[in-house]
Amino acid sequence: MTWAIAIVIVVVLLLVAGLLLSRQRPDPGQRRVEARARLAEAERHEGAAAEAEREAESHRATAEREQEAAREHARRAQEAESLAERGEATARERREAAEAQADRAREVDPDR
Repeated sequence: MTWAIAIVIVVVLLLVAGLLLSRQRPDPGQRRVEARARLAEAERHEGAAAEAEREAESHRATAEREQEAAREHARRAQEAESLAERGEATARERREAAEAQADRAREVDPDR
């Protein structure tokens, strides 16, 4: 009799375990719904990533244009600086020439 009770208890426990395991596995319909939801979420993420890539490319292009403009401004500033230096050198040479002529003129006519 004890054996019979033990067998019944084991069978009941196996049935309960089987029921619990079958409840934990979602049915195929539920799994399909979840899979579709995951796919939709993945597509949204892909779309957001593509938009972020387009935005990054746009920012890169803007940065490149701005850098090119900055290089052009730097080149123009360098040219202006060079022109200013040449102008200063010319002015200095003319001033020296004028001083030299004034010195010679004073030597010739010391009263002036």
